[in-house]
Amino acid sequence: MVFDKDAFEQVLNTLQQATFGIEAGQPLPSARFALLLNRGEEAARSMEAIARAFEGRLGVTVEQPLRADEPELLLLTLTGRSFFDSPHLCFEAAYRLIDAFGLANAEPEILTGIFTEPDLGGPSRLEELAVELPMGCWAPPEPRVEADKQWALRAIRIREAWNMSPAGRDQGAGIVIAQPDTGLTSHTELRDIQIKDPIDLIQGDADPADPLTAWFGNNGHGTATASVVVSKASGDVLGSAPKAVLMPIRAIRSVVRTSQLSIAEAINHAVRNGAHVITMSLGGLPSFFLRAAVRRAVRNNIIVLAASGNCVRQVVYPARYDDCMAVAGTNIDDQPWRGACRGPSVALSAPAENVYRARAERVDEEVHFSTGQGQGTSFAVALTAGVAACWLAHHGRDTLVRKAAARGETLQQSFTRLACATARQVPGWNSRTFGAGIVDAAALLAADFDLGAAGPQPEMAVAAPGGDSVRTLVEEAAGGRTVEEIDWEVFGPEIALNIYTNALVGKQLRTGERGVLETIAGARPEPLSASLLERLKSRPGLRDAL
Repeated sequence: MVFDKDAFEQVLNTLQQATFGIEAGQPLPSARFALLLNRGEEAARSMEAIARAFEGRLGVTVEQPLRADEPELLLLTLTGRSFFDSPHLCFEAAYRLIDAFGLANAEPEILTGIFTEPDLGGPSRLEELAVELPMGCWAPPEPRVEADKQWALRAIRIREAWNMSPAGRDQGAGIVIAQPDTGLTSHTELRDIQIKDPIDLIQGDADPADPLTAWFGNNGHGTATASVVVSKASGDVLGSAPKAVLMPIRAIRSVVRTSQLSIAEAINHAVRNGAHVITMSLGGLPSFFLRAAVRRAVRNNIIVLAASGNCVRQVVYPARYDDCMAVAGTNIDDQPWRGACRGPSVALSAPAENVYRARAERVDEEVHFSTGQGQGTSFAVALTAGVAACWLAHHGRDTLVRKAAARGETLQQSFTRLACATARQVPGWNSRTFGAGIVDAAALLAADFDLGAAGPQPEMAVAAPGGDSVRTLVEEAAGGRTVEEIDWEVFGPEIALNIYTNALVGKQLRTGERGVLETIAGARPEPLSASLLERLKSRPGLRDAL
């Protein structure tokens, strides 16, 4: 490993600017960086070299989270220090780490606020927000839903699909769906659901209970999204795969403050413990650590789906990655949901606007359980995950894996091909922005396995370039203009954060509600790191796009 002492002094200075000390017992995460070694570099020696350079300063520890699969991945933790809410300083520290140790890449674990959703505390908050914040994003309550609480299941033709399967294979029976989210509560809508290998990655134990204590951002989000997948018929909510087994993973405190590193760790847990489907009702920035986890899951024939995102127009990550199925949203009239992120990255759509779901919240220190209308691509992807479970159970997962292999496909590629080929389109549907159509569970289960376009996508190594998705993101934000090249792998997360945040801030300024939304989503114009600003001097087109 190359070690530059002068560059290392800059690392120390930047880390001290980007972090602050935390006392034991404070509910703040330790500052972490994901490190990517150059291919072939020995992890054990690299860990030792980095640890020796710090010599205990800033409480640094270095570990190898995965050994056989990705020996090049390391995690550096500043125990007892947490990041300031200054992403540009965090990114600058990552760039300094690259320079000091000759790394292939480094990225900070920052909590992003770009996956906005309503239900931000207090009774009927969704209804209040729909009136207060006319962002062209949230829809008002829909009276027709109260008379047809299961309209979303009807829209995806899930009951017809259930009736096609024999007893014991219907309704996703036996299929394990992993759900990285905020955890679960004891809501009656989740009574008697089957659970496997739960975990709390925040507290470090096996209890994924949601404490409902996040001061911002959709308390009870995990309960809500789980309900539209696995809730039984005994309550107001019925899931799209009520006989499936849920693997709840508490990986985030709030859906609007998401850590890409924690989501990657949740995916790794799902892979290790036999999940068949992973559904992610969340989104954030590009991350080589997250992308590696998604690819690992796909290589293990797990179907991986994620929400396209809300209110920032361009599709967020991990949904934006080719290896992940991006799901956008529709409403009760089969029209696109106004707040759904959209674009060529979207595979298909599912109900997202005014979907009936469980609701759990803490009001004045008291926990309240209820049901009602919710919205966001969180629900679209959760419903679609249930459809995937029904498809696997109906045909038998082992059989589908063998058929996929015979075609030279992963199971993910086979499912995506068939789900898109059987999706339901309505007049005027824009497949360029909202995918192949609305997921149709009955048509999917009835389809011949070889239906759809031939030819698998090539498998790529974990460290292969993934920056193309950031370049296309920038070009979309720039109105289709081509921009100058930059090291998208290294600078992609900071560039993406700038684009998504500007989208939120732009909506706030146009609606005159900036102060309210700043409190809700944490969105505000972000300064750029010194390293990125220096590179933008010779890239005026890219600079203007940001």
